[in-house]
Amino acid sequence: MIGTLRAGAEFFQVEELPVYATSGQGEHLFVRIEKRGITSEDAARRLARAFRVERRDVGFAGRKDRHAVARQWLSVRTPSSEFPGGYQDASLRVLELQRHRNKLRLGHLHGNRFRLGLELEPRHDAVLQRALERVQHQGLLHRFGAQRFGWNGANLAVARHWATERYGEAVELVMDPDGGWVTADPLPERRPAGYAARCLDSLRHRPGDYAAALRATGPTFRKLIASAAQSAVFNAVLDARVDAGLLFELREGDVARAGRGAPFLCKSERLEALNREVQPGDLKVTATGPLPGKHCLLARKGIHEQELEWSAVTQVDWAWFAPGALLASPGERRPLLVRVLEPPRLERDGEQVWLELCLPRGAYATELLGQIGIRLPEDRRTP
Repeated sequence: MIGTLRAGAEFFQVEELPVYATSGQGEHLFVRIEKRGITSEDAARRLARAFRVERRDVGFAGRKDRHAVARQWLSVRTPSSEFPGGYQDASLRVLELQRHRNKLRLGHLHGNRFRLGLELEPRHDAVLQRALERVQHQGLLHRFGAQRFGWNGANLAVARHWATERYGEAVELVMDPDGGWVTADPLPERRPAGYAARCLDSLRHRPGDYAAALRATGPTFRKLIASAAQSAVFNAVLDARVDAGLLFELREGDVARAGRGAPFLCKSERLEALNREVQPGDLKVTATGPLPGKHCLLARKGIHEQELEWSAVTQVDWAWFAPGALLASPGERRPLLVRVLEPPRLERDGEQVWLELCLPRGAYATELLGQIGIRLPEDRRTP
């Protein structure tokens, strides 16, 4: 490692880049906020309370890191065109209000612009610049970051327990990801925050019914847990392809994707042309990895079996995401590589170094930092 990301939210700034402009009219009020110390889900719940609407009436396009100064849009289905008077929140500041016709949903964004504060000795400036040029040429490995898996990987562990009907063990992690509460203990007297509160409320009404407590968390939490398990599968397949030297090579039966187009199977008659377009510096086409589910296009020619074998290390069964299963999910194919949206920029002001990045939606700045030799501070190594 050649440097370190500075600790503190002010050194991890993120600005959401919308995929479309607001129309100025419609039943949804778009609220641009700046938040710190809270998740996007926390922000959505706070806006729902402020406007006195249901949580389902609030939408957002992307989940932003809580350990950051993050600016993003949320939509609120409300006739009001003003923010409620008297609202005060040290963690959430309203920047702008606009009206639009539709609700914001996950994925309704172009990308994110990051401004990151680094600790970097001047002698490493040139090394970092070369690493950034390499990423711009070869693309960014599209790995999911640690925050996808929850505190200490709890979301992935919950998925394993829930899908295999070990409901009590799943509830323990929902209630306390640090393992400080177990089902043999009395129920906590103090009401926790978020989804754990729903679990607790359910257990107070139906003691010992851990399956019901998990259902009480609602569909948003179930999707979050399913996505953690799917993401683990994708990361394992990505790592295996890197190790096998298959990052820039497509085989007959592989599933590839061109830009933001639909995934497609690689056929022998097009293979030579596709392999020219998948090379660094071109990247018109990329190989993909699976997010298992109903709509995940399966590879052919024994490659699907290879992906199953590669992902076995995750202890995630693809059948968990099939229709009717506990973690049923549409699924999809995700590119193994993505291109940065703008050339990265490095600024040095004395000892302070700033790195500016513009990444497409779904790409993790923390993953890019690891790929260019920047260590994460202690407070970010576990989300």
